[in-house]
Amino acid sequence: MLNQALVLKSRVSSGFAITDIESLKQWFKFNTGQIAITDGIQWNDSSGNNLHASQTTDAQEGSGFSGGGFVCDAGSQDNLDFSTVYTDDSDYHVFMVLDLAEESNETFISSVDNTSFMRFGQGGTAEAFRMKNGGTTLNITLSSGFGTTKAIAEVTRNTSNVVRVLKNGVSLGSGTGSGTFGFEQLGSSANGLTSATIFEVVIFSSALSSADATNVRNDIADRNSISL
Repeated sequence: MLNQALVLKSRVSSGFAITDIESLKQWFKFNTGQIAITDGIQWNDSSGNNLHASQTTDAQEGSGFSGGGFVCDAGSQDNLDFSTVYTDDSDYHVFMVLDLAEESNETFISSVDNTSFMRFGQGGTAEAFRMKNGGTTLNITLSSGFGTTKAIAEVTRNTSNVVRVLKNGVSLGSGTGSGTFGFEQLGSSANGLTSATIFEVVIFSSALSSADATNVRNDIADRNSISL
């Protein structure tokens, strides 16, 4: 295990820090800033932008924080609301460390009104990825499902509206989807994650270069003990 950790660490470019990337919007870091607040829980934003995520409704808090992440129970309504919501009608890049128990309508980021979301296992089909950008639906048939072991999910959209879905840096599929995405929740208050854990989330307001994406991915993998 020690040798594996050393290999993972060596993948990160010397001196690299996620906060060095100018388009960093939010960062919910593994096992960091996960606190109790009055009547609820909060995951503090490590980006420096103070865009924290919290929940004060008992039925949507899941099992709270455990093992370094936010644990969603089987009710499929557990979520953390962003302190300040925002939209993006151009390019963006989302990284999320997920450990799914199943692949059936697993919405991992969304707007409160559900007009924007990213979802694995649409309709109970593991290879079906669905997202909405402000109500505009994009369906992508993936080469394989995301799976039920801890891994890094990536969804990135470039300025030509090409959306790519990746797992641990490997492309699972792509499509073209325009529209304005509303970033408001981790998970969802409707059709959310089923018995899953979110270990880390990093959101950028631009599509990253290959070099930057590799550095971010390797940094996340190192911290979360994921072998790429």
